[in-house]
Amino acid sequence: MPLDRTRFRVPSDELRLSRLLKTYRATIWGLAIALVLSSGGIAYFIVVAKERAAPPPAVTRLIIRKPKSTKPFALKRHRLRPRAMTKQVTTMKPRQAAPTARRLPGASVFGRIETFEYAAEADVQIDLQTTSIELSAARVKGTKEPEKRIAMREELLDLDALDTGKYKGLIIQDPTDKKNVKGFVYLGTAWATDLEPIFDSAAKAVPNLVDALNEQTGITAKVDEHLFLDSQELFRTPFVYITANEAFELTEREMHNLGAYLHNGGFIFVDNATPTLEFSQAEASLRQIFRDALGAQGTLRPIHNTHPIYHTFYDFDGPPVGSELQVGSFADQRGQNFQTIAESVYNLEGIFLDNRLVGIYSDKGYVHNWAQLYGNEPQLRFGINAVIFALTQEGSIAQQQIDFYSQVSSQ
Repeated sequence: MPLDRTRFRVPSDELRLSRLLKTYRATIWGLAIALVLSSGGIAYFIVVAKERAAPPPAVTRLIIRKPKSTKPFALKRHRLRPRAMTKQVTTMKPRQAAPTARRLPGASVFGRIETFEYAAEADVQIDLQTTSIELSAARVKGTKEPEKRIAMREELLDLDALDTGKYKGLIIQDPTDKKNVKGFVYLGTAWATDLEPIFDSAAKAVPNLVDALNEQTGITAKVDEHLFLDSQELFRTPFVYITANEAFELTEREMHNLGAYLHNGGFIFVDNATPTLEFSQAEASLRQIFRDALGAQGTLRPIHNTHPIYHTFYDFDGPPVGSELQVGSFADQRGQNFQTIAESVYNLEGIFLDNRLVGIYSDKGYVHNWAQLYGNEPQLRFGINAVIFALTQEGSIAQQQIDFYSQVSSQ
């Protein structure tokens, strides 16, 4: 039988070795070419390509457009009614009636006297015995003396309308009645870089004085925030209260600012919180601020008991007794307790610039009296006097503004 070769054939018998070799070689060459191309691309990007900055992150901008007004904008000005500084006084000139000669009985060395009879048509009979009288209109001009302030609420403007925060105090006092005083004032305790009045009495004194002003006067008083001596707010404050119970120093800026404030109408009330200690550190620092701010002009002088500050609102024979007579218990360096009573100080001391009292130094410790809840009526009344005097004396910050508004309103 012939041998059947197709019986035992398998698919691999169809493979040709020569063709496999050609396919293998082509694959090897393809991989080599791909490797060369990829290596060239990588080298290009590493060597030739330039660095580029990263793009900025996306930012969302909020645009607020200004509203457009539908009506034209115009300021409404309310002109204040000017104060009449002159007053026209006109008298009636009598009309001459038909003259009738009358002869008086009797004779004189000059013979008989002939007179004329005059009559007026104003239901007033005027019988003039002279031969000729001239009556004319007269203009009477009103004058305002510097020390007599006008009632601003009635005649010029409302002080409450000026309480806009620009100034910390404006008041008006009736020259005929010193108890008739109106206006507003903001009171606070002064601070500095090295001065921090944080003891208990300092926190209660000014609020109690504010309550006394509101209850006993027509002034609207409020407690102000801390006032720093190197701030421009100082020049809008007509009354500054400074107190301390320990040593401190002012910076150059605070010295210069305080001196400029006093020269431009300011007023400071400096109160020693340790009056029972003789030559204490607080007293030395408080006295030194006048010298630092004003130089040679900062010399303290006694304020006589006849000074107007003792009669501005209440009447005093001199400064009321403060806390300088209180018995205090202290400890010395050895730890031993002792008690001391300071001698009474009969006069306050002050600084005068061009005869204007610009500062008071009190060695009486009124800060402790003002902080009390009762038994401090004389000390609070003197505090009221000091505030009103500081705001009403000539040349003060408050009076400069009052004069300005008075002049504007009268034009």
